[in-house]
Amino acid sequence: MDRWPNFQTLTFKEFSFSVEGYKEYIAGCLVNSGFVNCEIAFKQHNNGNFCRGGRISVQVKGNALKGKILSSFEFDTCVTMGDRLMMYIAARESNVNETSLHMMASLLGNTRERKEYVTNEPTIANIFTTNQQIVRVAFKFANPDRLIELY
Repeated sequence: MDRWPNFQTLTFKEFSFSVEGYKEYIAGCLVNSGFVNCEIAFKQHNNGNFCRGGRISVQVKGNALKGKILSSFEFDTCVTMGDRLMMYIAARESNVNETSLHMMASLLGNTRERKEYVTNEPTIANIFTTNQQIVRVAFKFANPDRLIELY
């Protein structure tokens, strides 16, 4: 796995990742796994200003896991976190209580005032790379405590 400096804002235009399989965990226990064929596209909307980052739209094209994850959602920022890139929204007020989001808000500040998450909307995306190529994407969900890894 690649190593990234901690807490650096990452800016980009767009990239995608072809998915062949998934694992789903609830409260740390593997509950589902299998083969899927879809593509995840990440696009940052920063109006050409790469100093400030910008809203990140995520599209799950050919979503074979529609009952588990939305086909379209967004994040406010992307930061480097040692062994991963982390995308998130750190709202001052939210309908989820996610420890990682509270930590990011205390370290780097809130990214917006309010966020209401809907069912199957990820609260965090973690992107793992080797030689700067994506090898795995993990989406964290707050209710219930759920994680879906796509590889």
